[in-house]
Amino acid sequence: MSVRDDVAALLARYDEDTWVALANRGLLRRARKDLTATDVRVVAEDGTAVEVGVGDVVVRLGLAGPSDATCTCPSPVTCQHVLTAGLWLAAGAGTPQVAASSPADALHDELMALDAATLTAYAGLPGFRWASILLDDADEPPVLTRDGYLTVTFPRRGLTARYLGGGLDALVLDQAVPGVERFRVAVVLAWQRAHGLVLTPPAPRGTRGTGPSEAAVSRTASRERLRATAAAVLRDTVRVGVSHLSPAIHERLVTAAVWAQGVEYHRLALLLRRISDEVELLLVRSARADDLALLDDVAVAHALVAALEATAGREPAALVGRARTAYDPVRRLDLVGLGGRPWRTGSGYHGLTCLFWDAAGSRMLTWTDARPETLAGFDPRARWRQPAPWTGLATPAAATGRAVALTQAQVSPDGRLSGVESTTASVGDVRGADLLASLPVRDVWADLAVRRVTGLLDVVDQNALWAVVRPARALPAQWDPVAQVLRRPLLDEADDVLVLEVPWSRLHAHAIARLEAIGDDLPAGACVVARVQRVRGRLVGEPLSVVVPDRGNDAVDALHFDTDPHPGAGGGSALVADLLAAGTADRPTSPDGSDDDPGVVPGPVSALRAVVEQAAQRGCGGTVPGDVHRRLASAHAAARSIGLSVFVEPDPALDPAELLLRSSYLVQQVERALG
Repeated sequence: MSVRDDVAALLARYDEDTWVALANRGLLRRARKDLTATDVRVVAEDGTAVEVGVGDVVVRLGLAGPSDATCTCPSPVTCQHVLTAGLWLAAGAGTPQVAASSPADALHDELMALDAATLTAYAGLPGFRWASILLDDADEPPVLTRDGYLTVTFPRRGLTARYLGGGLDALVLDQAVPGVERFRVAVVLAWQRAHGLVLTPPAPRGTRGTGPSEAAVSRTASRERLRATAAAVLRDTVRVGVSHLSPAIHERLVTAAVWAQGVEYHRLALLLRRISDEVELLLVRSARADDLALLDDVAVAHALVAALEATAGREPAALVGRARTAYDPVRRLDLVGLGGRPWRTGSGYHGLTCLFWDAAGSRMLTWTDARPETLAGFDPRARWRQPAPWTGLATPAAATGRAVALTQAQVSPDGRLSGVESTTASVGDVRGADLLASLPVRDVWADLAVRRVTGLLDVVDQNALWAVVRPARALPAQWDPVAQVLRRPLLDEADDVLVLEVPWSRLHAHAIARLEAIGDDLPAGACVVARVQRVRGRLVGEPLSVVVPDRGNDAVDALHFDTDPHPGAGGGSALVADLLAAGTADRPTSPDGSDDDPGVVPGPVSALRAVVEQAAQRGCGGTVPGDVHRRLASAHAAARSIGLSVFVEPDPALDPAELLLRSSYLVQQVERALG
């Protein structure tokens, strides 16, 4: 086939959404009109591209398609003529033969075949590292689809990339982004990781980088300079105004983020990357941009820099942080399986998380397997009885209520077990009484070590929230039709209440039916394994399993998976049957059960937030001297008048930007405490 045939075959796979992503719907509509009103013809062809005449201009289209096309018109972006030429070629006009569209499997193979050397050559070492870190630190993993062509969506950015063939340059992004090459590499890495291939980022070079070289200065000196640089750029975002930041601010933030990673300030690097991403959304006028959310993040990052400055040379590990992908090798772990739970997030991921008790380490550990919902062949409930990640353990279900010894295990600092193939498992029976004796059972709710975040810079250990509780009695289950949650109160001997809650989801339908079917009370001596948190003054637990000591070697009853004693539609539960019949929408959950639900905020605090946001949006660089201090002082005094003494008199000697960031942090801290 000729180059013209290859280009036409690529363009034949473009659908309406892809053409719109290249430009916009109005331009596409005008391009279609040009097909009938303008003379379109092939004027030249060589070994790399075909040239198409559209009226008086000439469009050159190569194997990368319209995203890398050129036009003799003066437009600096993808123009109407490029779309017209592409549509004309896609329709097969003037082309002897257009190849059939490649199947999605062939496109998948093309992305999977790209190696680290190719990606590094395309985006450079910094671009490859940036793309890897973007995926490592993503709060919401990319969502993948395969339907005629391949798409990768980054939920936080609202950015979708489409691959229809033609190599890296042919990846179509539906937004204009700075550094498009690094985003294309991130798309490829995201696709590969979702299908089990993780490319190792190239090692940083000591003689390169945007911050001071580690070969030239000590890490201590480099960190000192970074803190000053980061604090300055964060203040400048408020001085300029978060509603009208410049590309220069964005570049300074990216530079500081890379520098922070280089000096192993992992937590600060993550925050600065997130802030730079938010600034980028503002610069491209994305509908997902939120300047007030940006202000909140800037204030938290500014506080983190101040905390690092105050503890320089002896920075606590919680402030420094660790890379999310870091795992520590452990020669042997003796664990007990306590069950598992399926989950689905609002960002389009679902998975299975299993819980284990490490008696020697007095801690809970978890193993999670997750995939995009759009990736065929993965079912969180079915995963429970599919092969386990470690040799020697048949399935995740086989670990429930059993002693599991892992050899050559890998454990992250936050208690996540890696599914690496080098880990081996041996499984043994353990009787119910012995199992309970090894667990940290709590009979009195006042003794529960419920962790509550006391500061915005606190790190929450999600695994520490798991508890094993033995109630004195249980009250009947109740369904909340407004919150779409099943609640079952558990009482201790002092009649203190811990409420078990299961949010509605088809993945949780089995657990809801089981929790209803237990009856008016739990079996004698039974314990409940649950994630317990204090929510606005009350104890709330998400149940995982029930431990019944007199059941021998099958003491752990996994509520989400074990056989329902009342089989039938909806597991014998009329409630579940009605919810399924009504098509009730799922309430998204998450692997860690996090749920942001703010409490009631007093009026003076809301008023102070309004003052800070107004000044930070407009910018305080050109305000009348003393104006910011005067307004903040008045708002702080109103907050102190209702007993919130943390809002002290602002120091008039401080920079107005510094005052605004400090006030913003205090407002967020009080809102968190009251929530």
